[in-house]
Amino acid sequence: MTELLVVDGLHKHFPAPRRGVGTVRAVDGISFAIDAGEALGLVGESGCGKSTVARTVMRLYQPTDGRIRFAGRDITRLSRREMRPLWRDMQMVYQDPYSSLDPRMTVTELVGEPLRIHRRHTPFDRRRRVVELLELVGLDPTFTHRYPHEFSGGQRQRIGIARALALDPRLLILDEPVSALDVSVQAQVLNLLRSVQKTLGLAFLFVSHDLAVVRHVSHRVAVMYLGRIVEMADVETVYSAPSHPYTRALLAAVPVQHPSERGRRPRALLDPGRRDADEPASGCRFRDRCPVSTAVCRDVDPPYRLVGPGHVAACHHPGTSEPAMTGATP
Repeated sequence: MTELLVVDGLHKHFPAPRRGVGTVRAVDGISFAIDAGEALGLVGESGCGKSTVARTVMRLYQPTDGRIRFAGRDITRLSRREMRPLWRDMQMVYQDPYSSLDPRMTVTELVGEPLRIHRRHTPFDRRRRVVELLELVGLDPTFTHRYPHEFSGGQRQRIGIARALALDPRLLILDEPVSALDVSVQAQVLNLLRSVQKTLGLAFLFVSHDLAVVRHVSHRVAVMYLGRIVEMADVETVYSAPSHPYTRALLAAVPVQHPSERGRRPRALLDPGRRDADEPASGCRFRDRCPVSTAVCRDVDPPYRLVGPGHVAACHHPGTSEPAMTGATP
């Protein structure tokens, strides 16, 4: 497979004088790659830096450090003017379908806007392309003259997806695309995304706090905690053999699908501990909440360990469910 997106040592820090600290390290040195046609899920709890990664990769934020390469080109320091032609090949679907669409524009105008901005097609061909896109995302093409307030949340998100697909991108960055939708509607949108990804051969960076959601659309999963990726592997490995204690805790929090499964899944109780990115403490940043934390975790930032084929974890005691040695932190 050909690497489409390569992120190497990415940092994004924000000044935070009002919080009494100099810097918030929202993204603090992460690396990953996405092949053409591959879907990578990026998961973690709120505030871990997932959305900041998405916006920085799209170059909506200027990276503090690190490098971003897209289709073999270094885009880390490109200006907005230089990025504009590249945005044809990388598009974003936002979390809130209610605020991401201009309420004064019709569906034809919303979905056709990228075509107009990038001067694609004649006005007649643009209208025809809008109809094709609506049919692709499962919307009635007669809806073209309606406004966003006339649609449900799921339909609005389908409009957002159609707009993102208008320019035939190679990479789609989806920032919590179903978190604002009802559960039944979530399944419909996820099925649509999986179908679109397979039909068009798109690469996905799928950002979510929900491991159950990511499982349906991703080939690999990267788990984030306080600005760092702590575990990454193919989706089945992460779900069947999680190595990092934080990944196991996230999986334990996923609701069971059937009452008969209750009590069978091991519980993972975490101490509230330290959960902010304001100048993280030395050593492992998960150490204050980790049930297997030991003395080495207090002093040494864990390196990535290869714990299986294509499976890495940033942990001193990967796969351990009990304290690995004496001297565990309280």
